Amino acid sequence: MNSLKAIIAGTFFIVVATLLMQLVFILIAVGYTSLAKDYPFLNEISGVFRYLIAIPVFIGIMFVGGYITSAIAKENVYLHCFVVAAITIGGMMWFALENTTLTPSGIGLNIVMWVATMLGGWYWERETRS
Repeated sequence: MNSLKAIIAGTFFIVVATLLMQLVFILIAVGYTSLAKDYPFLNEISGVFRYLIAIPVFIGIMFVGGYITSAIAKENVYLHCFVVAAITIGGMMWFALENTTLTPSGIGLNIVMWVATMLGGWYWERETRS
């Protein structure tokens, strides 16, 4: 029963936190666009803005999701983290690839997200075993 609870809790955290992150990101982007009307040089760095803020936060969310999963499962930590990563990344890819194709940067980001989730489990295991 802990397996199912761990998978549901980790997946729920990642999905809800990601949706909240996207909401905050949209609000910031609206303010940024409004600010860029008065300062045109900001239009040139808008892509960098997205990568410098959104990706590290997303990596953190996946890490914490793996940590939560591990803390509830307490055994077979890596298997549980793998399943949570598969569910969340698979779900995101399902919706994202509906009208587009997978790019090399998208593949790289998916690998990083998978690793971040597994590292969350590794960190929990290291923290509790020492």
